[in-house]
Amino acid sequence: MTQLRKAVETTGATAGDTSLSSTSSSPSSEASSLHQVPALILKPFINFKALANPEIADIMAANIKYRNLPDSVSVAAVNALHKTVMEKTQQLDKARAERNRVAAEMKVLFSSDNKKKKKKKEEKDKSTQQRPVASGDGNNETVPEAAVTEMTREVKEIRRQELVERGRVLKDEIHLQEAELTMLETQLYDQAILIPNITHPTTPIGTESAAQLIRVHGIPRLNQGVKAHAYPGFEHPETGGEEGRTLLGNVSDYPLLDHVTLAKQLDLFDFESATAVTGSRWYYLKNEAALLELALVQFATQRAVQAGFMPVITPDVVRPEVVQACGFQPRDEASQTYWVSTVAPGSNKATIPGAQHAALCLVATAEIALAGMNLNKVLDETQLPIKMAGFGRAFRAEAGSRGAEVKGLYRVHQFSKVELFALTNANPGESDRMLEELRQFQENIFDELGLCYRVLDMSTEELGASAYKKYDIEAWMPGRNNWGEISSASNCTDYQSRRLNIRYRTNRILNGSALVSSSLAEPQPLPCDNSSISNKEHTSAPSSNSYTTTEFVHTLNGTAMAIPRIIVALLETFQQQDGSVRLPECLWSFMGGVKEIRPKDITK
Repeated sequence: MTQLRKAVETTGATAGDTSLSSTSSSPSSEASSLHQVPALILKPFINFKALANPEIADIMAANIKYRNLPDSVSVAAVNALHKTVMEKTQQLDKARAERNRVAAEMKVLFSSDNKKKKKKKEEKDKSTQQRPVASGDGNNETVPEAAVTEMTREVKEIRRQELVERGRVLKDEIHLQEAELTMLETQLYDQAILIPNITHPTTPIGTESAAQLIRVHGIPRLNQGVKAHAYPGFEHPETGGEEGRTLLGNVSDYPLLDHVTLAKQLDLFDFESATAVTGSRWYYLKNEAALLELALVQFATQRAVQAGFMPVITPDVVRPEVVQACGFQPRDEASQTYWVSTVAPGSNKATIPGAQHAALCLVATAEIALAGMNLNKVLDETQLPIKMAGFGRAFRAEAGSRGAEVKGLYRVHQFSKVELFALTNANPGESDRMLEELRQFQENIFDELGLCYRVLDMSTEELGASAYKKYDIEAWMPGRNNWGEISSASNCTDYQSRRLNIRYRTNRILNGSALVSSSLAEPQPLPCDNSSISNKEHTSAPSSNSYTTTEFVHTLNGTAMAIPRIIVALLETFQQQDGSVRLPECLWSFMGGVKEIRPKDITK
């Protein structure tokens, strides 16, 4: 576990030593009329020295294997590329140093000539002076000093020509080496960003079926004929104790309908019109369903504010670089990302240089916008932890989904969502504690709604690139006769902050040969190459054993309310025999007095 902690702190899932910068493109005047978004260049702080450490490299390689990632994700490939980049960088540095020496010598030569020209001008009208020289026969003869000066100029001209030629050769060599190095650095970072975060030592290894059941809350309602072994997490409930037998006993006296059938009777959704207007898996919510979405958003937001979260309304459109920095791959062929552009499809303006920067992304989760809210910021440690609850729309292409997964509201392209986001200091124990706080908040919400749910500690193959540890919460949905994910919570440690350059100032003290953060309960191992991080801040008082430095924050996220999935769970869980749906009491005050949804005569 110590080694895993060390790997997290020294690599942060490829932790860093490279600077991050933001630059604007220089488009043509024609392209500027497209209202383009300037390119944002983000470089993650990647600690290549740590990755080259054989012990850490082995841990990272095993982590990649446990996550079942493709062979293209490789620590060895990153190390090989980094070695090549370092060699090419040294070659380029030598060429640049020689170019500087050539330029310096040229400057001296021209400076000398200028001084002599000035002196010659002052003596222009004077007679040529002569000096005695010893001859072989003992007679004194004179040689014009101008002749000596002329000979010196000839030598200098020869040297100048040599320097000019060498400078020209060096210029070409440096140009080629810079182009090659830029290409190699791009390949290096493209390869390095594929390496996922390290994994928590308690995370189960394997596929989704290896996920560990933490707890089940409530008793699922069962349709007639549904067998108890259909419940994930209870392999043999008929022999599994009192909790398993209780689950077997809650069988409905009437058929429990799925949410699509219920919504048709209650006149809550309109999929047909949405399909005509936008396409499949888009929808209209109407009548009580529209009120229910607004009620759920207000309910979750109010509870979050009461728990100390700052409410935020987030932008739904962000730069693709921010999406990637959060651990998503918007340019991947299998990406679930929707793109937004000011250039119309098929427009000849699409070929204008710089026009590609007009492209933005619709966010798949408010987590992305909340993470980007502190882009390039240095916080004070006293500000931490920061807890936010952001409301926004989520957009997902959901390519490859099929069957029951795409029926009704369960898997759609757009939905409203209240997202929890937190920043803590770099103490792993602090971010672990915050993850449990997020999970407890989520459970409190679902308890109050009266849902039956289970909590899973997700296995390695179910973790996203940024996740160090992840919980899923799944509600029992009687109409689906199965569990359905309604929420998740993840600790991303410093994976996102190293890519977004989010830091905080902290005091560190010298304790023998070790450096200890004043905010930590115990000494923490330092990154292998703190000194190479170009914008790390250090300030210390004279005769003091402490100094101020910056560290990357840890980021965490969790879903407070994914509206469509909760609507599915509520409709199917609280349906009554007469076709009505009783709403949880906690929502009544947000529903304008509506306590239940009753069938409508939609033929009128």
